[in-house]
Amino acid sequence: MFSFGKKNGTRAMVAIMLSFIPLIAVLMVFPQLGDQVPMKVSSAGEVLRWGSKWELMLIPAFGFLLSGATIATGIKNAKSYRDDKTLAVITFQRAVRNATVQGIVFIVATGIILYGVYTGSGIGI
Repeated sequence: MFSFGKKNGTRAMVAIMLSFIPLIAVLMVFPQLGDQVPMKVSSAGEVLRWGSKWELMLIPAFGFLLSGATIATGIKNAKSYRDDKTLAVITFQRAVRNATVQGIVFIVATGIILYGVYTGSGIGI
């Protein structure tokens, strides 16, 4: 990771750390939840689907896997440009930026779902 610049390597580490935030958020709320939690809520506030609290682990898992795969693909693609250092750095930088945005999107998605689960009302989307 750091072969494409110290700044890009640091950004890649930040992107990976961002993907752990949804897992930490779910683990903080997890002991307070019942076995069944509301997973889908209508705009009127009625629960349309109940699910296991273990389903809440899916978003953090997907977020971590997607961010890791994006960075791994960025490394693979950047290594194919070994003869042009600038192009390799730009390629890896693009992958790290994508992984960072994905991490932020998964943090927001986890927050929305945890709000709905914890309050039992959801935001009615």
